[in-house]
Amino acid sequence: MENIKIGKAGEALAEIMLNGKGYSIIERNYSCRYGEVDIIAAKGKELAFVEVKTRFSDKYGSGREAVTFSKRMHIRNCAEYYLETHMCSYDAVDFQVVEINLEHLQNLEF
Repeated sequence: MENIKIGKAGEALAEIMLNGKGYSIIERNYSCRYGEVDIIAAKGKELAFVEVKTRFSDKYGSGREAVTFSKRMHIRNCAEYYLETHMCSYDAVDFQVVEINLEHLQNLEF
């Protein structure tokens, strides 16, 4: 399976998980001059900027370990730009990493 398909599958699973936790998906793959954010979701007066990392296993490290300082700065800058350009009225902003490990899902049928 190619990386783009794996990433899209992970993002779809992350959306299901976020919806189950009461979040509404506002944007998918939001892109601006500062970078890209996989999912922007809202729950009440909280806005979450979510990075999704999908892996076949933890053999080469966890998903959260792949979110480097540089990637965190891109996400933060995207979030600031989004908030400035979308006239958002939220009481809190949250940054999340959702890790999807496909090794644990290989025996499930969808």
